[in-house]
Amino acid sequence: MKLDSFIDVDALKSYVLSKRANDGGFSFCKPLPSSLPETYYAVFILKILNEYIDNKEKLVSYLHSSLRYNPHSVYFVLNTLNLLNEKLPDVSEFAINRLRKAMTRVINVDAIHKTESGITATYSFDMPNVLREVYLLTSVLRLLKVECEEIEQAKKFVEMFRKDGGYGVKLPNLEDSFYCVYVKGGDKNIVHFVMKREWKDGGFCKVPNSYPPYIEDTYYAIEILHCVGYNYNNIKTLKYIAKLQNADGGFRRSIYLGTSSLEFSYYAVSSMLRML
Repeated sequence: MKLDSFIDVDALKSYVLSKRANDGGFSFCKPLPSSLPETYYAVFILKILNEYIDNKEKLVSYLHSSLRYNPHSVYFVLNTLNLLNEKLPDVSEFAINRLRKAMTRVINVDAIHKTESGITATYSFDMPNVLREVYLLTSVLRLLKVECEEIEQAKKFVEMFRKDGGYGVKLPNLEDSFYCVYVKGGDKNIVHFVMKREWKDGGFCKVPNSYPPYIEDTYYAIEILHCVGYNYNNIKTLKYIAKLQNADGGFRRSIYLGTSSLEFSYYAVSSMLRML
């Protein structure tokens, strides 16, 4: 089976290309300026569809000029440059130092409790999701092929957030579990946690027995299963994702009416590829 057996590939190409901005990158919508996430999502999809990317030099220039020393920026810039087979800037010193700082930013330890696997802790944070930050920085270091003790420490760090079969800063959820599994590596013990969230007609939900399934949760679930070596190939989920394609060629978040976005389209295409 191929991607074009399920979705309108030509419409998707047109949708993605319509998001090209004057500065060389891609934007959420015009006349907004380009953003690094949208640019990464667009380039990923176009590469998968074997679509020629016009004026590549301008795109590369946009990426280099947008590089800032924060986890969000370095992750999207380096991963997009990697898709374009461009030389990656060496941000390893920043990534190592920021990763070390992120793992010491835990505050307000609310509770420590024992589980079957040992002692874990419940934390609260003043800043955005620390697990996402650890994931972004660890991914950058691996992309640069950097070996350092901070990556090994990160594996132990995320393990502190294991709860009820999954991972979470507060409650266990698919997003945080995705970050932790990719940092820590394969652990098939999480398969049951993920599969409990599969909807009977395809897709994955935020919590068991809830509705509707969302494309981001479906993406996180499929990525987790792929990471741990679980062969997930459900035709119902393929058809569920295909139904999310809007008339403009992009994908929406759920089966209900919604606006297309490059992010949702990336989740859809990436998830379908894992099953084809």
